[in-house]
Amino acid sequence: MASGEPLAVGFSDLRGFSSFTAQRGDEAALEVARALQRLVEEQVARHGGRLLKTYGDGVMTSFDDAECAIACSAGTQEALSAYNESRGDDAACAGIGLTWGPAIRTGDDLFGNSVNLAKRLADAAKGCQIVVDGSIVEQTRHRADLHFRDLGERDLKGLGPHRLYEFVWRDEVEKLSLADDSLDLVLTEDHKLVLEFAKPLEETLEVIRAQLEPAEGERGAVAALKRRLANRLTKDLPKWISTLQRYGGGLEQRLDEVEAEFRDGELRIQLPDGRGLAFGRGQIRAADARRFLERLASLRGEKLP
Repeated sequence: MASGEPLAVGFSDLRGFSSFTAQRGDEAALEVARALQRLVEEQVARHGGRLLKTYGDGVMTSFDDAECAIACSAGTQEALSAYNESRGDDAACAGIGLTWGPAIRTGDDLFGNSVNLAKRLADAAKGCQIVVDGSIVEQTRHRADLHFRDLGERDLKGLGPHRLYEFVWRDEVEKLSLADDSLDLVLTEDHKLVLEFAKPLEETLEVIRAQLEPAEGERGAVAALKRRLANRLTKDLPKWISTLQRYGGGLEQRLDEVEAEFRDGELRIQLPDGRGLAFGRGQIRAADARRFLERLASLRGEKLP
């Protein structure tokens, strides 16, 4: 390949991997990491790409064709979904980032801005998501069957603002996002509820808490407000971290095993084995929660009371 020739660069990162390792041990974590590598290898071979390297909880790939890169990413997510159906607590969930641009080959590795961008896009992807930038959208614009959701402009660490898009690889019926963008709840045509957690949630909560701590010597009402907010977030942090440890970066659940209701301004979702989540005012809009429940009931052939 000539130096600086454009190509698609992709990163596939496991979600909740550090929490999973701490909870289940190194051997179980290694098995999940190897499963991701094996599934990506199969998809890369099928779609004519290159598996460049693995790095603990992730895999880096490249393609000479953006359409093949998209097909490989979708195939990887589909394969992970199938893998998870029989894995229980060992389920694997990945966020994938893709971009198109020039890169310099150095041995079996790539170097360049597009490589850095692809990694940041993977970091921005929630569990089970494929996130791309405008370059991939442009390269595949002639494909009317490919659907991209505009995620708006995001400030990527070290790279500044970029407009991001989600490649929608599932047949989605409804999607509900929390106000802070930490979690998406997705209903699919194959009768599943999918929870997609943001990768940096735990890290972000810690950073926000630290930022809210009053500076040394800071006094007055502003300092008092910061202190109250920091204390509140510190109180809520274990709950969110526990959720991440329990579900990893994402969760797929059959709708016939899910109970959901909207009561007193709170959306409550009950999962098997006593697991559950609740989202209140400030996290979701009441109209969005009701529409979500209507779609869920419709998928199950029910009517809301």
